[in-house]
Amino acid sequence: MSGDYLQAYQSCLTDSEKIKSTKISKVSYLLKLNAQRNSISDLDKKHKAWAKKEFI
Repeated sequence: MSGDYLQAYQSCLTDSEKIKSTKISKVSYLLKLNAQRNSISDLDKKHKAWAKKEFI
């Protein structure tokens, strides 16, 4: 019995390709989180502005 069947479980990507893919995924995730944080911050500012208008 040979070890050829093990090749089916081997990754087609090299280690450097895996690292690039992981870094790209991490960067895109961080950008998404940053955009969400900015939208929440903007929404908070709008709510505070609306609250001030209601009291005036």
